[in-house]
Amino acid sequence: MPVFTLDANRHAKVRLRPQADMAHADRQNHARLGLSEVDLAATDYPLFLMKHAQTGRFTLCALFALEGDRSWYMLGGGWQATYLPETLLRHPFFLAPAEDTDAVLGLAVEESSPRLHDRDGDPLFEPNGQPTATAARIADKLSRHRTDLDEAAAFTAALAAEGVIRPLSMRLRFADGRENQVEGLYGIGAEALAGLSDEAVLRLHRAGYLRATHVMMASANQLYRLQQLHNAGASTAMTELAFAIRD
Repeated sequence: MPVFTLDANRHAKVRLRPQADMAHADRQNHARLGLSEVDLAATDYPLFLMKHAQTGRFTLCALFALEGDRSWYMLGGGWQATYLPETLLRHPFFLAPAEDTDAVLGLAVEESSPRLHDRDGDPLFEPNGQPTATAARIADKLSRHRTDLDEAAAFTAALAAEGVIRPLSMRLRFADGRENQVEGLYGIGAEALAGLSDEAVLRLHRAGYLRATHVMMASANQLYRLQQLHNAGASTAMTELAFAIRD
């Protein structure tokens, strides 16, 4: 969907309606997480790492599906989880690129979102062209989330530096005989973590990363939750899910 810089003239009459549902997230199979989200997200989602093809950096993500480009958590017209990642809640707003100095409050917006209206909801701009308190709250929330994403990036960089990240091997089997070998996901190797030196363990602990690492590892069993959600909404059941961290 096209995203435009928030502008006092272009968006003078735009209003923001309450978020009625999570339909916009139906087309997402994962979401990036900030470091502070790990504990809550792990109660609903499997948490793994994805590797950027160009930079080689790892990104902390919550998985919403094991194949395809739609979320399996969107079922029966509602999102089947208790925690909603901040990346989903900020819709339809984004932080504009730093070089876009014309963006009001540093924001950009997806204009086609059904949350935006010219009559219903809270205005984004005052009659004098100044951003409203609603717009300011959105900008502050996105700024804090960006900081949280940066902290997650520092967390994954520390794990990579300690050499504990390992690829995930996962096989899916379906009732019609189809099989799928899922690639491109990474987790924490239990043996690699156990083999760290005392100094390395202390570094991770003092940085606040050791606990997050164990929560992330435990969340792998939420993969079976994804299997349940798939089978609740799909015409062809997933009969087997086998996974292991290639330590």
